[in-house]
Amino acid sequence: MKTWVPRIALASIVIVAIQTTIVSPYRIAGIAIMVVWLWPLCAGLLGDQRSGVVAGVLSGLLFDAHVATPFGLFAVVGGLVGYVAGMLGREDLGDLRGSVWWMPLAIGGGFGLATPLVLVIVGFLFGDIQLWRGDVGATMVVNAVAFGLLLRPGVAASRVIVGSVTEARR
Repeated sequence: MKTWVPRIALASIVIVAIQTTIVSPYRIAGIAIMVVWLWPLCAGLLGDQRSGVVAGVLSGLLFDAHVATPFGLFAVVGGLVGYVAGMLGREDLGDLRGSVWWMPLAIGGGFGLATPLVLVIVGFLFGDIQLWRGDVGATMVVNAVAFGLLLRPGVAASRVIVGSVTEARR
């Protein structure tokens, strides 16, 4: 087994614990910032599709155990976020240390806007029409702002966990 897989699994457990106990109860305009989506974004940007997908699916499955949505919904969305972020990571967009100031804002904001909408669409395909009742637009805006602001520190923190994945391939 690769050494990064247990590190990502342990980090996913910690991220979901932080999401459910600290982040979700404190909402901005009634909207919870979804760090369970920010984690596979950071992992994918630093590694490749595999590390992003593993982080997204594991954290999604763990978070699915705490929410009243179809089981596997957050795992599918997390896996998609990790996969797309991994494609950006392969293009070296994940190394934000030398990037222009607006790059993390653009990447984080784009993912923050798209991910809640993807959740609603995938949830509809899973047969859960309850997700349409909430204010999807407000969720998109709050998560876009939060992801834009948190992406650079999130990538820096994730580099400790996932950094050796890209370094081992070079």
